[in-house]
Amino acid sequence: MKWIEAKNITVIAEDKMILDDISFSLYKGDALAIVGPSGSGKTTLGKIIAGQWASSSGQLVLAEQNTTKRLFISQQHDFRYLSSTRSYYQQRYDSNVADDSPTVAQLFEKTATQDFSEWVKLLKLEQLLTSRLTLLSNGEGKRVQLAQALLQKTEVLVLDNPFIGLDPPSRQLLHEIIQQFITRGILVVVITSYSEIPHSITQVLELESGKVKQFVEREEFSVPLAQQENQPVINPDVLDLLGFPEEAEFEYAVRMKNVTVNYGDKVILDRINWEVKKGEQWALIGHNGAGKSTLLSLINGDNPQAYNNEIYLFDQRRGSGESIWDIKRKVGYISPELHIYFQRDVSHTEAVALSSGEPSPIKFSQARITCENVVTSGFNDQVGSSQGVTPMQRKQALRWMDVLQIKSLSGQNMYDASLGEQRLVLLARALVKNPALLILDEPCQGLDAEQTKRFTEVVDAVCGHFNKTLIYISHYKQDIPKCVTKVLMLEKGRIVG
Repeated sequence: MKWIEAKNITVIAEDKMILDDISFSLYKGDALAIVGPSGSGKTTLGKIIAGQWASSSGQLVLAEQNTTKRLFISQQHDFRYLSSTRSYYQQRYDSNVADDSPTVAQLFEKTATQDFSEWVKLLKLEQLLTSRLTLLSNGEGKRVQLAQALLQKTEVLVLDNPFIGLDPPSRQLLHEIIQQFITRGILVVVITSYSEIPHSITQVLELESGKVKQFVEREEFSVPLAQQENQPVINPDVLDLLGFPEEAEFEYAVRMKNVTVNYGDKVILDRINWEVKKGEQWALIGHNGAGKSTLLSLINGDNPQAYNNEIYLFDQRRGSGESIWDIKRKVGYISPELHIYFQRDVSHTEAVALSSGEPSPIKFSQARITCENVVTSGFNDQVGSSQGVTPMQRKQALRWMDVLQIKSLSGQNMYDASLGEQRLVLLARALVKNPALLILDEPCQGLDAEQTKRFTEVVDAVCGHFNKTLIYISHYKQDIPKCVTKVLMLEKGRIVG
């Protein structure tokens, strides 16, 4: 039985061809992986399959067009709209306002159309039921996101890069869960990388520049040679364009003595002792929920509990007169949470609501900010504001965009870029002021293999040329730059290695 048929789907937005004459068919029992380079139209096609967006021409025909329950799960969870108060970037770390958001159990009770105990057990969410949504880690939020979709008896489930931000055990668990989805008759569409196509997938659709490059059975699909090659992608002359010398003088970028962070009875960090000397490159690793993001929030000025602990940044103790902006001026930072505040697509909460209604126009009401302005906002550490940026700084921003091969996006609206392109824009924002300390929390989420390789080589070049101090988080060993020589491993808020 034919379940979905795409007939000549074309999407044009602001005179730009996003999808060009896409056609394919899926039958009962099929499961589809959509792959391709960043910006090839994968997410747009996924949203059309899920019924969120309407195509400019062509049509998507379902066997049961008017009754099929479809849902799109974004690669970044976003529960911030569930709070009754206005959300802001540092809210996750502020114990004074975190209790305003619902708990995981309250979210399930409100949205579930069936008993949720089975899925809670399957997704290992028992310990999170009483947790507030604003306190969830990236990986924890992803599991809650999936459970919420399942509790609505979804028949067509589109997952946008679901493995991003998950540690190896969580990724393996998700592979098993996808298999169970398919076994239970759910039509699963996974937007994913070439290297992480679930074994239960039956068909692979590869896009390139908005067109179908190939649509084949899983066993007939082979990874393109461009994704296998290991050739340098950074011009050696790039070192001459990497910025100006940093002004900060210090011996230790970070010193922590018996640092403890808790929210109520929940201990997030437990007696952390850690020193990061100038010029050292560290990897910070650990499973989802181990406390990595909280540890970083103490360093980059986003967590008020820094004042309750003995923490030294750039040889100065926190709370001794420095402002948050004094700290941020010396730090280049990127994280999945930061990306949410430059987000181009609808939030997960909005996506759930939209899934039961009519397809939405391809554009949503978003603040218009160009990619160049996002990059230049790194000079003043504001979220998107480029006020006070000098002509020389704008020139420097364009140089960094050129290094990351995104200079063509400079005048484009941020939300018009693909999620992978957005991530590169934020990476340029973190690097643009040549900060004394780089904190890169899962910086390659959403990037394809070539972009990831390019970025890690840029990080290696920066750290080598300027003796840069680096703290780097990734769940993928292959994404960690070669310059990293030291490792701090967290487990349940404690240092274990």
